[in-house]
Amino acid sequence: MDTKIVNMVASARITEHIDLHEVADTLDLHFEAEQFPGMVYRVGEATHGEGAPKVCLLLFGSGRLVATGATSYEDVVTAMKHIYDDLESHGFELWPFIEEDILVQNIVMTYTYGHALHLHDLVLALPFERCEYEPEQFPGLIFRLKETSGVCLIFGSGKCVVTGTKSVEEAESAIQELTEVLNDIRGISA
Repeated sequence: MDTKIVNMVASARITEHIDLHEVADTLDLHFEAEQFPGMVYRVGEATHGEGAPKVCLLLFGSGRLVATGATSYEDVVTAMKHIYDDLESHGFELWPFIEEDILVQNIVMTYTYGHALHLHDLVLALPFERCEYEPEQFPGLIFRLKETSGVCLIFGSGKCVVTGTKSVEEAESAIQELTEVLNDIRGISA
């Protein structure tokens, strides 16, 4: 299967409370509480050296940390460890960093079915209650899977996006389920 993780969102708590204004001043970061209650901390090669994953972290006053933009769980851990080490080295009181406390919230995976799809025919062949297709508003068909929590965006080119899963295994199961559904509806392939 031609699949690729394009976004992984995960969260963890690193302390009970943290003063984001103090963090912004200490780490020389931009923070405007009036616009957004979290502070943005970017990890990447430009900021953390060669090989650093490109991940955006949001730090909230509650001590909650949200990672987005990662393409693997390892990237999430690496990025969270970067901000943790940065904060700890500047004297902020943090709980011990425990990798098992990181919770994956959502995985977005792309998938190429391998055939062009006639979406007008496909929406008629799929279960009505699990489909949405309004081409004048969005060029893809939205399909909610039955066996997994995945939601699929299906495009006429055969490209698909699966979202709403919380593990790589669940995302792969969602893609397998989607493939089986599309294979069962042979008349929709170009």
